[in-house]
Amino acid sequence: MTTSPILVVAGVLTDGDSILITQRFDHEGGLWEFPGGKVEHGETEPEALARELLEELSIKVEVGEYLTETLHHYPTKSILLKSYRCKLVEGELTLHCHQAKAWVSQSELEDYIFSDADKPLVALLKSK
Repeated sequence: MTTSPILVVAGVLTDGDSILITQRFDHEGGLWEFPGGKVEHGETEPEALARELLEELSIKVEVGEYLTETLHHYPTKSILLKSYRCKLVEGELTLHCHQAKAWVSQSELEDYIFSDADKPLVALLKSK
């Protein structure tokens, strides 16, 4: 039986030439990702991303440019990951759902092992 993919949004938050990446405790623990989460019923993608970053990192962001989307099939589910650039507006970054964070340059992205769904976004960011 085929189910619809889960719609997930991710934020590419930058500070100068550095990009924020996070490492999760739970699903695929130990792998790195761009922070974000599921879009809930009735939310727009930017609303969901702003909510998720507030919940997960205690920061308010302005969601900007749409970057790309990736459809990835895991053994038990499929996700459609849509990515946006984000600008920090307010708050001090505090980890609630992650075990680590790193601010990295585009070239340093290759030094981290990312979730399969995030790998196409890594490739896109490294090519810019």
